[in-house]
Amino acid sequence: MDQAIVGVCYDQRQRRILDITFPSWRRYGERQGLPVVIVERPCAGGDFYWNKHRLYQVPELRSCKRLLFLDNDVFISSNAPPLLQPWDSPLIGATYECTQAGWPAEIIDHYYEDYFVDRSADVADLKIINTGVLVIPREQAEFLETVYRRWKERMKTFPGSRQGQKDLFFRTSDQPHVSYALQTSGRFKDFGERFNTLWWHWYRKNITPRQLPFLLRSKAASLTRDFLPGAWWRALFAKERAIFAQAREVSDFLHVAGSKSSLFLES
Repeated sequence: MDQAIVGVCYDQRQRRILDITFPSWRRYGERQGLPVVIVERPCAGGDFYWNKHRLYQVPELRSCKRLLFLDNDVFISSNAPPLLQPWDSPLIGATYECTQAGWPAEIIDHYYEDYFVDRSADVADLKIINTGVLVIPREQAEFLETVYRRWKERMKTFPGSRQGQKDLFFRTSDQPHVSYALQTSGRFKDFGERFNTLWWHWYRKNITPRQLPFLLRSKAASLTRDFLPGAWWRALFAKERAIFAQAREVSDFLHVAGSKSSLFLES
C-alpha cells in the first residue's frame, strides 16, 4: 500500500462524528482507488491532537509513501477531484485558515502568543495553517516527529495559569506549533482552500456574520435528531439543512471545525 486516506478515532465522541462523515470518505476512496485506514489506538500517548503527526509509526502505514490525513469533522464532496495521487511534492500539503477568516496580522500574532509557540525563528508574512487536512509525504515523517518532541519539551515550561480554564486545550493543541514550524522550515505547500473549506468561515462570508442564531438552531437539531420523527425533524430544520447542503455542494472538502452541531444537519 503506497498511499492511503487516514483518520484517527479512538473514543466515543470522535466515533459519533466519524459515523456521519465517514461515508463520504469511503465513496471518495472508492472513486480514487485509495484504502481508508482508521487508526483506533493512540500513537502519541495521551496527546490526542498529535496522533496525525506520528502516523508512520502505525504498522499498517509503514509501507506508505504518502498519506492524506483528515480530521473526523471533514466531509468530502461527491465531485471532489483527486488530491493525493497527483501530489508530486516532498512538502507537506495544507492550506491557510487565516485567509479564509480574513484575520489581520495582529490577530495572527496573538494566536501564536496565546498558544505559547516558540517564535525564536523569524517568519516573513506569518500566516496560520489549518492542520485538519494534510498531505503527508514519508519524507516529512522525521520532521513531524521532531516538532512533536520539541513541543513536549516546550510544554514542560508552559505557565500553568496562563489561560485560566482554557489551559487544557492550549496545552494540547498541535496546530499553532506545526503551523509555525512548517513556515519556518519551508516544508509547506498550499493546496488551496477547496481541499479544506472551513465551514464557519464560509458561513460568515456567504450567509451572514451573525453566527449565533444558526449555532443555536443547529445545536437543537443535533440534540433532537435521534428523538423526533424523521419527517418532523427535517421540516423543523429545513432552512439550516439547506444552508449546510449549499456549503457541501460548493466545497470539495468541508471542514466543520469548532462547534460540531452543524455536522448533524447532514441527512
